[in-house]
Amino acid sequence: MNHSSIVHELYGNQSSTGQHINLNRTTTSQGIASMILNIYIGPILCAFGICGNIMNLIVLFKGRLTDSPYLYLKTLALTDMFALTLSLVHMTISGKSTMYVWQFFNAYVFFPLANFFMAASVWLTVGVTIDRFIYVKAPLFARGYCSRKRARVRIILILCFTLLVSVPRFYCYTVNGNGDIFSLTKSSFRASITYYRIYNITCIVIIHVAPLLILMFCNVYLICALRNAKSTREELHIRNNREKDWQRDQRRFTITLISIVLVSIIAIVPSTIVDFVQFFKTSFNTYRKLRLSSNLLLLCNLSMNFLLYCAFNKRFVRAMKTIFCKDKVRFTSMKRSRSPNSTINTYAVDN
Repeated sequence: MNHSSIVHELYGNQSSTGQHINLNRTTTSQGIASMILNIYIGPILCAFGICGNIMNLIVLFKGRLTDSPYLYLKTLALTDMFALTLSLVHMTISGKSTMYVWQFFNAYVFFPLANFFMAASVWLTVGVTIDRFIYVKAPLFARGYCSRKRARVRIILILCFTLLVSVPRFYCYTVNGNGDIFSLTKSSFRASITYYRIYNITCIVIIHVAPLLILMFCNVYLICALRNAKSTREELHIRNNREKDWQRDQRRFTITLISIVLVSIIAIVPSTIVDFVQFFKTSFNTYRKLRLSSNLLLLCNLSMNFLLYCAFNKRFVRAMKTIFCKDKVRFTSMKRSRSPNSTINTYAVDN
C-alpha cells in the first residue's frame, strides 16, 4: 500500500478482521514487532504527537504569528493532530473490537479520513515549501504571490484536492457479521485487480513520488540559498536593527522549514520504496517488516513538528514564552487577590 493507505497496513490485519493480535504469533519476529508497534510505540507516539500539535495550535493562534507561511503550519498542525487521533483510537479501541460500531468506524471513518489527513499533511508541507522557494528565488514577485489571502486559497485547494483523491477509500470495505462479532470484508472495488491497481498507482505518484521530488529539489535550493545569504550578510554589514531582526526571523523560518522537509523526506522515502516492492515477487513476511518500519517513520513525522519549532524557530519560542508567562502572571495575580491576607490588606488600606 502507498502512504495514502498507510493506516490500513499500519496495524496489520486488525482493521480488516477486528481481532486481537494472535498471541501465538508473538514468538516470531514479525508478531513481536507488530505487537510492540500496536501496543506500545504506536500509541505513545500518537499521544505525544497529539499533545505537541495542540501546543503548536495554541502558540500559532495566540502568539500573533499571522504571516502566510504560518497559515500552512496551523493547518498542518490540525491535519497531523486529526490523523494521530484517529490512529490512536484505532490502535487502542477499534482495531481490537468486533462490535459493529467500531468496525463501521474502521471502514468509513478511520481508514478514509486518516488517509485524507495524511495526504493533506504531505501536500501542505509541499505548499509551504514552494512558497518559501518562490520567496527566496524571486522576493519581489513573492510579495504578491505569498500574501495571506492567496495562501488561504492554496490551502483550501490542497484540502479539496487531497479529499477528492481520498474519496475512493470510503468504498474499499464493508462491515459483515452476526450478533456481536463483525469484521471488514473487501468491497468489489477493493477486490478488483485492475481498477484498484490503477487507483493505487495513481496514489503512489500523487502522494509519494511527486511530493518527494518537489521537496528534494526545493530543499536543496533553500540550503544553498541559505549559505549564500550568510556570506552576503557578512559583506553588507547591515546595521539597521529592524532590517536585521526581520532577516533573522526569515532565516530562522527557512531553517525550520528545511528541518521539517528533511524529516518528511526521511519518512517518505522508505514508504515509497515499500510501495514499489509490493509490485514485485516479495514474501509477505518481508513486505510486512518493511511496511512496519516505514509506518513507524511516518508516525514520527506526524509527531515531530513541535520539537522542530522549539529547536529552530526562536520566534515560535518567544511567542510560546509570552503566552505562558502571561497566563502564569494572570494566575498568580488571581490567586493573590483571592487569598485572605490580600483581602485584609486591601480592607485596611481602604479604611
